[in-house]
Amino acid sequence: MTSKATHPDAVVLLHDGSAPKRRKTMARITTIVHFSLPKENMGEFLTHWKKMRDVMLKKPGALDGTFHQSIDDDSPFQFVNVAHWESPEALANALRVTSQAMDVGAVMQRLGVRVSQNNYTEEVTY
Repeated sequence: MTSKATHPDAVVLLHDGSAPKRRKTMARITTIVHFSLPKENMGEFLTHWKKMRDVMLKKPGALDGTFHQSIDDDSPFQFVNVAHWESPEALANALRVTSQAMDVGAVMQRLGVRVSQNNYTEEVTY
């Protein structure tokens, strides 16, 4: 039995009598992005985000994602995006190119969008 992990220093547990081994793996990443914005701008933001998604999904390294909308009126974040990429470099390149091409910073500023983004690797799958 082998543990499923994608962390670059993942420990592979072997039950064939041999000692546990470390292996380097190409770590796919999960980026989680929280969006906070005035409620009156949510429709326009969602339209813009869908256009950006369509562009980003065509970039090398894009895998998949899910965009969530809060069901709580008092949530500090109205939307959360969870996307998977082949590598941090692929995500960074796609963000750079797409942000420049679509003038994302100006749109976010005009709509009053605050963004919190963090990237992760899988540690435990259950």
